[in-house]
Amino acid sequence: RMFPSVRVKVKGLDPVKQYYIAIDVVPVDSKRYRYVYHSSQWMVAGNTDHSCITPRLYIHPDSPCSGETWMRQIISFDRVKLTNNEMDDKGH
Repeated sequence: RMFPSVRVKVKGLDPVKQYYIAIDVVPVDSKRYRYVYHSSQWMVAGNTDHSCITPRLYIHPDSPCSGETWMRQIISFDRVKLTNNEMDDKGH
């Protein structure tokens, strides 16, 4: 799971319309990273090929919901699982 989790507050939506809320995480470079706890930092763990990375969206499990519902709460993506394994159908 992703830590810290992404939490957002939205406003300006039409209260009666239905909306899907999704998150898309894309690599910033062609490297893979791992977190090293004893030094509290991210370290390069190898290279990857951008051409083989398929985009995957994580759609919030409460989607679709009315704009009114989305605007009255903080939207948390605490169940997002990030992975480098493209064969993992539960990761994003």
